[in-house]
Amino acid sequence: MLALFAITALGLAVGMLRLGGVALGSAGVFFVALGFGHFGVALPREITELGLVLFVYSVGLEAGSRFFSLLHGRGLALLAVGTGATAAGALGAALIALALGLSAPMAAGVFCGATTCTPALASALDAIRSAAPDVAYLASVAYGATYPFSVASVVLTAQLLPRWLRTTPDAAADEYHLEEAARTPPLEQCVFRVENPNCVGRTIEDLVSLDMFRAVLCRVKRGSRVEPARPGLILELGDAVLAVGPPQELAKLEALIGGVVVEVMHDANGRVTSDEVVVSRGSAIGRTLGELCLWERFSVVVSRARRDGIEISPDGHFRLEPGDLLRLVGPPDAVASVTTLLGREEARLNETSLLPFAAGIALGAALGAIAIPLPGGLRMQLGPAGGALLVGLLLGRFGALGPLRLHVPVAVKHFGRELGLVIFLAGAGSAAGEQFLTIIAQTGVRLFLAGALVTAATTATAILVACRVLRWNALVGDGAVCACLTNPAALSAARRLADSEAAAVGFASVYPVALLSKILLAPALYLLLARLT
Repeated sequence: MLALFAITALGLAVGMLRLGGVALGSAGVFFVALGFGHFGVALPREITELGLVLFVYSVGLEAGSRFFSLLHGRGLALLAVGTGATAAGALGAALIALALGLSAPMAAGVFCGATTCTPALASALDAIRSAAPDVAYLASVAYGATYPFSVASVVLTAQLLPRWLRTTPDAAADEYHLEEAARTPPLEQCVFRVENPNCVGRTIEDLVSLDMFRAVLCRVKRGSRVEPARPGLILELGDAVLAVGPPQELAKLEALIGGVVVEVMHDANGRVTSDEVVVSRGSAIGRTLGELCLWERFSVVVSRARRDGIEISPDGHFRLEPGDLLRLVGPPDAVASVTTLLGREEARLNETSLLPFAAGIALGAALGAIAIPLPGGLRMQLGPAGGALLVGLLLGRFGALGPLRLHVPVAVKHFGRELGLVIFLAGAGSAAGEQFLTIIAQTGVRLFLAGALVTAATTATAILVACRVLRWNALVGDGAVCACLTNPAALSAARRLADSEAAAVGFASVYPVALLSKILLAPALYLLLARLT
């Protein structure tokens, strides 16, 4: 404990020092740990793995909802970035090994170390031990020699990339927020005059059942009387109907009901009120609005919902999650009843249920341990980190593990991510520092040069494809570059550039593709060079 947290504290202090506007940040922990490792201070390997698992699991929970929306729209692009950069690194490692006379095990270790991927090293070692167990240690030696430079260089790249792309982090963050707003346009409200004869004599429920629009009907004004849009309310010619929804859906309502009018829809007599409630009651979480029957039972309309800063026009299929902010419209007594039904237990939102949290990590570890057979007698494993990331992404998207609902406050996600990162860096640095100087003395500059070139090839390809060919946002591209190098410290540096989740979204989107590619390519690289040499 003394060694772990002394390394962490000193490393974070070193990481705060700035030189030319650039700081190491969390990567300072790694370099302080190198020094401790050189003098014989080593941390158990299990602690290192625990830190990595906590880090990637928290990143998955944080970015899960955005990852799947990106995957749906940019699946081929994610494959191009992740596999393209990884393949460039593997090809570079093969060519450099042939040019410098490095053995096949050392080439595989250089590839894994220069792209900072421990699961890939495990996959390569499995292949080497099956063919030539006596030389498997050479891969670990090469990994330890090339890993430090890759960590440092990618951390610096992450901080300098927006400048290279001729933008600023704040400008890139603003651009990202505008792109997200365009993808999910803000809700608007509009009042329509009932002019279509086909709507006259129909109930509000009749219109909704047509399934022709994705907007919410909130209030109806007849003469000077305003009342909630109850399911059984029959529309008459000249009624004014207030609706809330995206602009394109409101345009559909205009064609269906009638023209837009300027009308005061406030009820001065207090028959209709509106209020906001934060979903926090356990009996409501995980259920849809249709299942709760708020409209049918209480004549209360949920006109808007806000989740993760995004406004949504909810329908009956909208499933409630902890922390959702709902706008309720209806009779005052009914709104008060619905508020009690859905919320008034906000203190629970600051708590994390450890049962589904721990179960998710356990499931990720189990997935990572599954051996996937490959041609040539090889096996592939995602490892605990790869499995934890996939489960974290799924939980971040769906918020449940079977019947168990998982709500993790933002502060807890941040704490888990940062704690896991510094623990991982402390363990990895102390392990690499144990033989770092000895390895460099034995191999001269060959391993260092090979690792630097492989890191450069992987980084340059990631930047070229993500930021130049695909023209991704600079911060999203920054996160993608960090993912191509599977470098948590670099992601931490990229996240500190601006107040935006853009880098985390880019990292979580590309990381699974890059990780799988490296796990497959590392043993393939060894087998290819073993046959050629």
